[in-house]
Amino acid sequence: MIEINNKEKLKLYTWNEVSKHNQKDDLWIIVDGKVYNITKWVSIHPGGEDILLLSAGRDATNLFESYHPMTDKHYSLIKQYEIGYISSNEHPKYVEKSQFYSTLKQRVRNHFQTTSQDPKVSVGVFTRMVLIYLLLFVTYYLSQFSSNRFWLNCLLAVCYGIANSLFGLHMMHDACHTAITHNPMVWKVMGATFDLFTGASFYAWCHQHVIGHHLYTNVRNADPDLGQGEIDFRIVTPYQSRSWYHRYQHIYAPILYGVYSLKYRLQDHEILTKKSNGSIRYSPISPIDAAIYILGKLVFIITRFILPLIYNHTFTHLICFFLISELVLGWYLAISFQVSHVVEDLQFLATPEIIDGADQHPLPSTFNQDWAILQVKTTQDYAQDSVLSTFFSGGLNLQVIHHCFPTIAQDFYPQIVPIMKEVCKEYNVTYHYKPTFTEAIKSHINYLYKMGNDPDYVRKPVNKSD
Repeated sequence: MIEINNKEKLKLYTWNEVSKHNQKDDLWIIVDGKVYNITKWVSIHPGGEDILLLSAGRDATNLFESYHPMTDKHYSLIKQYEIGYISSNEHPKYVEKSQFYSTLKQRVRNHFQTTSQDPKVSVGVFTRMVLIYLLLFVTYYLSQFSSNRFWLNCLLAVCYGIANSLFGLHMMHDACHTAITHNPMVWKVMGATFDLFTGASFYAWCHQHVIGHHLYTNVRNADPDLGQGEIDFRIVTPYQSRSWYHRYQHIYAPILYGVYSLKYRLQDHEILTKKSNGSIRYSPISPIDAAIYILGKLVFIITRFILPLIYNHTFTHLICFFLISELVLGWYLAISFQVSHVVEDLQFLATPEIIDGADQHPLPSTFNQDWAILQVKTTQDYAQDSVLSTFFSGGLNLQVIHHCFPTIAQDFYPQIVPIMKEVCKEYNVTYHYKPTFTEAIKSHINYLYKMGNDPDYVRKPVNKSD
């Protein structure tokens, strides 16, 4: 580290130095180019310690901003913990700061103040919680223990797959964004139930989704949802090389989406082994999170295999029903995500790939755009007026709202749509929208086809600015 010659004697740190301070008793973060030692703040943080541990040793600028949409107090509170400046970046940096986001947040604040609503709590929020958990338990029992009829059990397996999907899109998704109640223990318990009921890691999901996807949406080699470090079975960005089989990706890719849940469940061991998901580092896992992970795998094996074999299904029938529910879960979740980001007319960016085991990392890209505006440019909404679409997508049909206000409960997204449209119009930002879910899917399929067959869609090299 190098001292800056000013009256405060603050120091200059590299991102690698900051990354080492990622424990509860030694926690640093980066916000707007400044380094803060917030170790003393962890135990008294109103939002709990988990979200701070998730941010530990990282550039948390956009997380810091988007997770406090209803107040600006956090900016004055954090000043007392400032210890220096950052001299390098681990991931892409968004340079420009416009008034778009501050205007948008202020109007959303005014809306909730005027209507006397709590953005995390309502009768609808708790009704939805009860309904989703009830649906999950009922469909589990019916699909595993209620019948010996093969075709009826196939249908019940489909229903259970849908219930698992809704559980993920509602309970797990809201919990990882602290968007349901103000109680950190509620988020922790809801996250743990995701491990227990699905056998998939909530801890791994928070890193992939909150730290990776939300901060670097549609950025190749930074957004884990774009598949860095894997075989490019599809080409979805201008920064990938096209192979002959990609011309058929509009046919085979949607079919392969069915294995998404199986792939994720088998891959989440990386929180204990590989220590990263693509370029996104996993924070050191706490004993309780490790216990939840292991217990989740055990409970999953017991409830999905051992108990049904003992009390109802034959082995071959069980495997058939299991695969049906898993394929439904995979298709449901993957398609819900793809129609929001991997479609026509949205923007894609890239940063140089970080190679595992390399002595030095390449310099990340610098984007001369505002982070919040890029959330709008990289995201698409659909069927905004459909109550059914909002429920069955877990509010992801209003994905633009979600990316700008991840900590607001999805029940309030429809109220924010007119405000978002108004501010986008004022700042000349295109708001991407499709009238129906069918058109959103069509836009995704069309994009896959064009990326695989039209040379003009594969044309951009990785660059330092965009």
